[in-house]
Amino acid sequence: MDLPKRKLQRLHGFDYSKANYYFVTICTDERNELFGEIGKPNEFGNVVEAKLLEIENHYENVFVDKYVIMPNHIHAIIVLKNHKTERSRPFPTLSQIVGLYKSGVTKTIHEKNPELKVWQKSFNDVIIRNEKAYNEICKYIYDNPLKAELDY
Repeated sequence: MDLPKRKLQRLHGFDYSKANYYFVTICTDERNELFGEIGKPNEFGNVVEAKLLEIENHYENVFVDKYVIMPNHIHAIIVLKNHKTERSRPFPTLSQIVGLYKSGVTKTIHEKNPELKVWQKSFNDVIIRNEKAYNEICKYIYDNPLKAELDY
């Protein structure tokens, strides 16, 4: 039996642990609106934001630059800074960082609603390669709530 081949999510051969700016989109399971309304996050939306801002507490060379929390997804620019020292353990990859984030959010939400499926599998990413792309993505993040309100 031939099973469908799953599309590769990450760029083949790219080192996602190296210093760079990454634009990530993480969607809720079945695009369910779990995080409140645009500009008015609910209790789960507040968890999503708090855990996003905690990422830099888990990794010394990682921070969240810009982000927006929508009712059924989040957009964020995650920055991996240059590693100043060599370590015996490898530096975290973008997938490891997002995985830790998603599991932390899920664990906290499950304290209130253990049956809720929070996230879709995986996430989407764009490697930000220059200042022009960075500025366009920042504008996209800023404009996303405004555009979404027009759709309602």
